[in-house]
Amino acid sequence: MKQFLAVGAVALVLAGCKESTVTPAAGTLPTKLYPYEVTYDAAVFKQRRDALVQEIPAGSIVLLTTNNIYLRNGDIDYDFHPASEFYYITGFEEPHAVAILRPKQTSPGSSEMIMFVESRQGTLAQWLGPVYGPEGAVQFFSADSAFAFTALPSYLHAILQQGGISSVYANLYDNEDVRGTFIDAAGAGFPIHDVDTLISELRLVKVPLEITHIRRAIEVSSQAFLEGIRSVRPSVYEYEIEAVMEFVLGLHGCPGPSFPTIVASGPNITTIHYDANTRQMQNGDLVMIDFGAEYGYCAADLTRTLPVSGTFTAVQATIYDIVKNAHDAVIAAAAPGVNFNALTTLNIDLLIEGLLQRGVITGSKASIISSGQYRLYIPAGLGHQIGLDVHDPWPPDAARNRILRENMVIAIEPHLYLNAGDSTVSPAYRGVCARIEDDILITSSGCEVLSATLPNTRTALEQLMIR
Repeated sequence: MKQFLAVGAVALVLAGCKESTVTPAAGTLPTKLYPYEVTYDAAVFKQRRDALVQEIPAGSIVLLTTNNIYLRNGDIDYDFHPASEFYYITGFEEPHAVAILRPKQTSPGSSEMIMFVESRQGTLAQWLGPVYGPEGAVQFFSADSAFAFTALPSYLHAILQQGGISSVYANLYDNEDVRGTFIDAAGAGFPIHDVDTLISELRLVKVPLEITHIRRAIEVSSQAFLEGIRSVRPSVYEYEIEAVMEFVLGLHGCPGPSFPTIVASGPNITTIHYDANTRQMQNGDLVMIDFGAEYGYCAADLTRTLPVSGTFTAVQATIYDIVKNAHDAVIAAAAPGVNFNALTTLNIDLLIEGLLQRGVITGSKASIISSGQYRLYIPAGLGHQIGLDVHDPWPPDAARNRILRENMVIAIEPHLYLNAGDSTVSPAYRGVCARIEDDILITSSGCEVLSATLPNTRTALEQLMIR
């Protein structure tokens, strides 16, 4: 393997690209593209790289790339956000970057990282600002060596055409330009494996740095939610609530929401991912707000269902209480060693039992569940993991056996969606929906509700809405 690194270095020299081997220095990071200062720990990312390369077969390498910059319209781009897998392994947040990982020959169990990053000088730097460059990739992100991004084709061609590398584990679907560069260098038929399964396993359990960032994202989300709840009233537009909540994020050091804010009132409430937020709320409506901040590239995800008038009607209260009962029971049962799929079963059982007991629907609970009829009322899952993505991935092999572990962070969101045209639902309840979503941290003996400061009982929510 050492031979191929040497060949790559020669190719870089021929291309007029200088390799950076600056000795890493202690100290804080310079100004980052991320608009607010967050804690950064290079050792955390190094540990992840070491763990990842130990999972690949001998003769393989890992190639990670980040998202491209995408055109919004005219000559305006969308705000850049790094690809989650790339950031998780490297901690690097700039576009036009690639990291190649492999086992370190001189240090068993350790990884070597070679980076290709953007360089800016002159007019480009004046217009777009400075970047870390190859020197910064080594100094601040612990790259063993780093080169200009333009040197990537020469390097790939050199190491792949000389033999010795049997396969590559990559996330090339995150950047089509890099994918094309790789295919040009490797040739058709070169074995490429998705690296997401391996990285998904690493992402299951959060390290203290991630938990700190998630806690902060949830804390700010809760503060924003309180302001949003207090702003809900008849004649207010959905987008006004969105504006209030997102304004609070900026005041508390978050660059924005971790997903498009959902403020769904009246008939919009039955659309799970409604985010137009254009309707004027009316007296008697329910409004469902699904919202979360991003901090340190980590997400929060919270949902509350509110009466626009400030007080739940008897029908609305019935559905809300059924959901609240399931919500509390699931959280009480969450602990290390518990199968998340068992929690899903508990949730469905309690929700359907609640609907039957209150006469919202009729029939046999066993039949409603076994036939799949329950999906008419519970269209989405119980919850999901949270981390760099608001829906952090479960590894594919964990689909049937999702055992909770200490330091996992899970969003729990029991819900009922009773559609207006559903003839299996008692007429009085048609069009009534409720969802309660809180984020929990699995602890050694159970779980901690990270969003506990945001009320979720009917009484507490109504108290917040008193004019």
